[in-house]
Amino acid sequence: MRKAWMISCLVCHLLGGFVLALVFWPLFSKAIKEGIERRFARRLLSILNVQVRVVYETPESNYAIHKPCLLYSTHVSWLDIFAFNSVHPVTFIAKSEISKWPIGGLLAKRSGTLFIERGKRHAVRDVIHAAVGVLKTGRCVAVFPEGTTGEGKAPLHFHSNFVQPAIQANVSLLPVSLQYFTPDGKFSDQPAFVGEQTLLENIQVLLNSRDGFVVQLHIHAPMDTTGRTRHDLSDEAHARIAALCSMTAGVSSV
Repeated sequence: MRKAWMISCLVCHLLGGFVLALVFWPLFSKAIKEGIERRFARRLLSILNVQVRVVYETPESNYAIHKPCLLYSTHVSWLDIFAFNSVHPVTFIAKSEISKWPIGGLLAKRSGTLFIERGKRHAVRDVIHAAVGVLKTGRCVAVFPEGTTGEGKAPLHFHSNFVQPAIQANVSLLPVSLQYFTPDGKFSDQPAFVGEQTLLENIQVLLNSRDGFVVQLHIHAPMDTTGRTRHDLSDEAHARIAALCSMTAGVSSV
């Protein structure tokens, strides 16, 4: 009964968001759009019984106040985007495959997601240029430099070219350690959307969890990009995230 109710709520929520994005989105102001993005993300996470916990390492780590900035985060699940947007909406850099997802693709397009067209010669250069343009409007941009999802125990290899928007726009780089936990504080890799798992199979994992999960965004202190190379910045961000993950994932896990 509980699972059937969650599924019906999820379907209704997604369909409602689809109609809103398809028909009414162009009519809304920037402020209204951001409010809708935030409420949509919070409701989606609530339906799936996923709480968001934000840890700001310094007051300047609060990207909702100290913006624009480039959020440089580890990537575990398709829910990660909604976790960020539930705190404060940002523009994401994402792979073009997401634009083809039913319902989710339209929602991503309407929210201004910058898609990387794989196979195109200048794809990365073009998306970096677009990200710089967004940053100059005062809106934060988020990127997952691993280029794929992992379990969250430790960061995978970072592609340093995704630091470039922060350098060119002369804004701070904010490393983010994103991980999932059980409500009692134990690290969990169950929500991870990895391997050959389909989106529906991942949603099933979330629906089958009676206690739900907590997604933690540990936002590290901002890094000044002035006079630094993208390799140097990316390596330091990776080291900060790796150190945090080793402490949280290594204590206890399920």
